[in-house]
This record gives sequence, C-alpha cells and structure tokens, in this order.
Amino acid sequence: MSSIRHLFTARTARPKLEASMRAITRAAIYLASADGTVQEAEIEALVDDVRDVVARSVGIEHVDEYAKVTMLLDDARAALKALAVEGRPAFVEGLAKVLEGDFRRDALKVALDVVRADGAVSPAEQTALDELAHALGLQPSDLAR
Repeated sequence: MSSIRHLFTARTARPKLEASMRAITRAAIYLASADGTVQEAEIEALVDDVRDVVARSVGIEHVDEYAKVTMLLDDARAALKALAVEGRPAFVEGLAKVLEGDFRRDALKVALDVVRADGAVSPAEQTALDELAHALGLQPSDLAR
C-alpha cells in the first residue's frame, strides 16, 4: 500500500512542481521586463536562481529534470509573449493562482535577484515588485526572513 501512495504522490507532485517553476520564471520575467528590457545578466540570474530553488526543493540530482537551462530559456520567452498578450494585471494575478506556500516567497526572491542582476532596480521594477508582492500576499520585506 505504501508503494502505491508513493507512486500517486510522485505523479501528482511532478506537474505541480513543474507549474511552480514556470510560475517562478514568469514572476522573474514580470519584474525584469518592467523597465522595458530584459538584460542578459537578468536571464543568467533567472536560470541560476530557479535551478537553486529546484535543488533546495527536490534535491540537486533533479535539477536537470525540472530546470534544464534550455527549458528555462523557453519558459522565459513564452512568459514574455504571454505578458504581451495577457497584460500586466492579468499576468500577475495568474501567478498568484499557481504559486503556493514557500514557492510564493521563492518567486518574489528570484524576481528581485533577477532585477538586481543588471546593477540597479529601476522605479518601474520597484513598482512591479510591489505589485507582485501584493498579488502573492507578501511584502518585499518578507524576503529578509
């Protein structure tokens, strides 16, 4: 019986984890694009940070399974397109529907790390950070914990 429970848990956990990693990527793109451009340094930080979240969540041995670099880059490109189609308010509201628990805080932290990667947080990025934090039910100060 326990092997069936484990199998069921593994089958349901994988899609949820994959959706959470896509949502974290989308959160970072939401912030990074707020100033009108996404810099290469921001994309590099995105890849590194999402891979770190996966390593902490399910183990370093699963990083390439859930956060392969090419997959993250594809997700980032798809997020930019979705953002253009959905608009910023609907896009950020959609993130709150997918992210749960600690992944909300991870998304906010990754997004902030990404926008800091190019050296400064612009006023537009700060506004987007506040919008993202509000949508996720967090405060930017929650990152200090």
